Amino acid sequence: MYKRTVNDMGNAMWLVLPEWQGYGLSDVPARGARELARRLFDGRDVVTVEVPGEEALSVDDGVLGLASLGPRLAETRTAIETRGPDRVFTIGATCGVEVAPIAYLNQKHSGDLAVLWLDAHADLNTPASSPSGHFHGMVLRSLLGDGPAALVKQIPRPLTPGQVFLVGARDLDPPEAAFVRAAGVRTAGLEAFTDPVQFARDVRQAGFERIYLHLDLDVVNPEDFASSLMRTPGGPLLDDVAALMCQLSEQCDIAGASVVEFCDRNHGDANRVSTAVSKVFQ
Repeated sequence: MYKRTVNDMGNAMWLVLPEWQGYGLSDVPARGARELARRLFDGRDVVTVEVPGEEALSVDDGVLGLASLGPRLAETRTAIETRGPDRVFTIGATCGVEVAPIAYLNQKHSGDLAVLWLDAHADLNTPASSPSGHFHGMVLRSLLGDGPAALVKQIPRPLTPGQVFLVGARDLDPPEAAFVRAAGVRTAGLEAFTDPVQFARDVRQAGFERIYLHLDLDVVNPEDFASSLMRTPGGPLLDDVAALMCQLSEQCDIAGASVVEFCDRNHGDANRVSTAVSKVFQ
């Protein structure tokens, strides 16, 4: 069993990316990201990639805001590569922020990285299949090498389907579900949260010790936690998500982690999230 200590953190990077353009409809998740960063990253040497609070977005190649997303991805890649961290911990406005940190870590570790996608959605659409044209629903497919050319060309080593675990996904578009079946992407439902010890063992038995934890807060049941951007019925309680992340941090080497798509709808929800993920982000 892997046991991480403070000394194991190595050259870690704490990244804040309040990029709402991957959603495109408002900057509400950007404000949520800044609030979480203030709590979770207090006292850290934080790198923030700033974004405009207001911006007119066009649709290019089927993606809303692509002209804004491409240059910012390049800026974020440069910020990470300049630091050269061993681990990257990210707070982002939308799932779209994951391209730079995951692509960097996958290249750094030569593909020896499992990406655990804790999310109500698979984010496996392409510009052709997406009902909305919003990039935050295409990001994982882009990391697999199939997405907007302006972004995919900036991914030096795409993930393979065998590196991906969809955890808690329950709202997939038909093309996404077809891709999961055809590509053999691993999936786990509520059982991962009810028996986190076994799920962490399953990840290790699949041949992975080093993992990246993506947490989109919409994986949590909205009856328990209402402050996610894309609230989706069903799912685990926030405490169960926290227990799973803690178990994974005990059994696996956390190369990076993220929290995304927080919208501060209820007083106290920012504190609840900060407490839930604090062990992984310490």
